[in-house]
Amino acid sequence: MSLSRGYSAVDRALHHVAFTLPGVQRTLADLETDLYRRQLATVVSRDEVFVTGVPRAGTTLVLELLYGTGEFASFTYRDMPFILSPLLWRRFSKSRQLQGKRAERAHGDGMEVSYDSPEAFEEVAWLALLGRHILRKDTLAPVPRQAMTPEAAEGLQTLVRKLLLAAAPEVGERQPLRYLSKNNANLSRLRVIEVLFPSARVLVVYRNPLAQVASLAGQHERFLAEHASDAFSRRYMRWIGHFEFGANLRPIDFDGQYSRNGVPQDADTTFWLDYWTAAYRHALDKRGPRVHFVDFDALLAEPGPSLERLARIVGLRDAGRLVAAAATLRKPTVQPLVPENVPLPVLQAAQAVHRELQDAAAADGKPD
Repeated sequence: MSLSRGYSAVDRALHHVAFTLPGVQRTLADLETDLYRRQLATVVSRDEVFVTGVPRAGTTLVLELLYGTGEFASFTYRDMPFILSPLLWRRFSKSRQLQGKRAERAHGDGMEVSYDSPEAFEEVAWLALLGRHILRKDTLAPVPRQAMTPEAAEGLQTLVRKLLLAAAPEVGERQPLRYLSKNNANLSRLRVIEVLFPSARVLVVYRNPLAQVASLAGQHERFLAEHASDAFSRRYMRWIGHFEFGANLRPIDFDGQYSRNGVPQDADTTFWLDYWTAAYRHALDKRGPRVHFVDFDALLAEPGPSLERLARIVGLRDAGRLVAAAATLRKPTVQPLVPENVPLPVLQAAQAVHRELQDAAAADGKPD
């Protein structure tokens, strides 16, 4: 998301056109579908991988590790702003493609991105097709199966095939690429994804709640300051469906508590820890056989074995490329919350869910 800071006036104007004029994205998407109908009919998507979790779990790192194997297609910064039309946009933007070195992203967490980095832009499609079921005044709603209309299902499935077609290797090269998604909001749609993409694997990434919540609270304050000083940054995050922190904060109402009690005015550490617990409790309750939990702390503590397990779960053709990335992993720098500063019932509820997540992660991904 840091790349939005470097957008020129022309780029910013283009983003305004793409996201603020009614129907632009959908109209171009429909046109693209008609123009490429014959080619799209030949594209089959299977064994997709969806990476999700509460923000600051390590989902971006897992996304980049998998994307780096060369076996996947994913949205990148080059697909902005016409996310729903990757074929047309890649074709027409090729002559003016921006070149840029890797730079630290806006989170200030040491992770670097470039225009070719994968990013979480899939939410644009969910909001375009199902926004009335998702967006509430102060919150986001989980998507129930009955909300998934045939039109919305076809739109999401077709977009995946478009991305695969746009990224298809040349004739005679390796096997077809697989779709790779990172979308934290998908944590509230596990059963819908199971219906839409029955061969997909879903990776739910989590961390020790005290560390993850400390990072969440810090990012919220960081983006509150950025959004106060940069209106485009705030609009940009809203356009791509990032309501996770900052001035755009709209928590997902996993267990209905916000409908009953409203959203707390002060997003303090107790708020975030309650949110963490509700989100992962929801994931544990809604998981199916193709949902796998990834312990980010274990990944950093024992990267080799953890990456071997991850390669087995997602069915990589060349596990060695993923395992080789173990040497690049580093320990997080955020200090966890002090347990004594958290209300005991809130802490105990989070710790109980964390133990369940660890048990679930230990139970799968073992060699046959």
